[in-house]
Amino acid sequence: MNATPLRPKTLFGTDGVRGIPGTPPLDERTLIHLGAAIARTLGDNAAPVRVCLGRDTRESGLWVTGHLVRGLVGAGAQVTDGGVLSTPAVACVTRDGAYDAGIVVSASHNPFRDNGVKVFTRSGEKADDAVESRLAACVLGDAFSIPPLGEPPAESAGLADGYLARVTSLFEGLVVPPDFRLAIDCANGATSSLAPQACRDVGLDPIVLHDQPDGRNINLECGSTHPEDLGRVVVKQGCRLGAAFDGDGDRVVFVDHRGVLVDGDAVLLIAARRLLAAGRLPHRGIVATVMSNIGLEQALRADGIAMHRCAVGDRAVWSDMTRRGLGLGGEQSGHIIVGDHLPTGDGLAAAMLIMRAVIETGCELSELAADLVQAPQVLVNVRVRERVPLTDVPAVSRLVTEAERQLADAGRVLVRYSGTEPLLRVMIEGSDQAVIQGLADGIAAQVHADLGL
Repeated sequence: MNATPLRPKTLFGTDGVRGIPGTPPLDERTLIHLGAAIARTLGDNAAPVRVCLGRDTRESGLWVTGHLVRGLVGAGAQVTDGGVLSTPAVACVTRDGAYDAGIVVSASHNPFRDNGVKVFTRSGEKADDAVESRLAACVLGDAFSIPPLGEPPAESAGLADGYLARVTSLFEGLVVPPDFRLAIDCANGATSSLAPQACRDVGLDPIVLHDQPDGRNINLECGSTHPEDLGRVVVKQGCRLGAAFDGDGDRVVFVDHRGVLVDGDAVLLIAARRLLAAGRLPHRGIVATVMSNIGLEQALRADGIAMHRCAVGDRAVWSDMTRRGLGLGGEQSGHIIVGDHLPTGDGLAAAMLIMRAVIETGCELSELAADLVQAPQVLVNVRVRERVPLTDVPAVSRLVTEAERQLADAGRVLVRYSGTEPLLRVMIEGSDQAVIQGLADGIAAQVHADLGL
């Protein structure tokens, strides 16, 4: 299909390319050219570029990968198709298998209608801005002739074995109590086989929810964005905890034995304390994003651990971790990066770390997270028709300024566009729930009036 040419800034967002298959930037031409750009950009010209490819369980996955492969093979790449693989699994296989690049076809926690393309370099790291700029320039040029359809590469069985071995090594030396019960929610996504297998490999016998993907039920009222069902099962079955992954397996949230949500902020607190005790927390610091609650900062400070804030996205977290020489970082949404494991968020690794903490301490997850006293926080999402700079929307800017003035040093106001969805997020923290809810609703209503669909 013919598509309107894309501008460079419209190709890559916060986490790769994201959209609706069949329309820019996930139209046939752009995908073919993106595959070719990866083949021509991420090699060393001494040999054919080797690319590892994985996808989540969306029904559009094969269509997207098919066009990427046309471009990759047409530009001389050697492609290994791992089939359904989580994002961290592709990162691990790319690095440990000496591939020049890794590609994940996924839209993470988004509904099944969306899809996306994430690019990894040979180090297992997500492509940075410089690499994405080179790819975009290559994609948007017209120098590449679209090749004819060919035979797709056969899927390679067992590609995730090395990743599973790396994840399960986080349980090394630990004896699982025979009465330890847990539940996991696989979001009908890429961890539907991986997560149960990893748990069983370390001696756990999980109750498994939402592990029957049909192409359309990924993230549908399940997984990390909808852990309510998991909470009910944990309580009913008498589990110690539950873990809910997202569609591509790079994030996880938990529920404790009471079915109460334990988010990424609490995971960072528990992980920081455990890694510090093990001598694996360089410079006594971690990285969190601007979305993390101020309560996390206060709890860490009490332990002499510094928290450094960065922009949203696990790519930004890893970049800041690397710059500061730190070994732990993450997001409130559940992206957790353990630096000596992988340079990207890994829900399974975080789950292993938290389960190990519960088993070794004998404490409930709620006890381990008890020192995190979260300040009241409100997050309101508004669907928008376009991402207009807020400085060009005077009424919204005025309300934001007024909210900041009203809260002063007793709270935070953060208004930002999502990098993966057509949303503007209004987040406000403060001491009074009713006050911050009113401020957030007021800003959101003005955003809807000026920019809403």
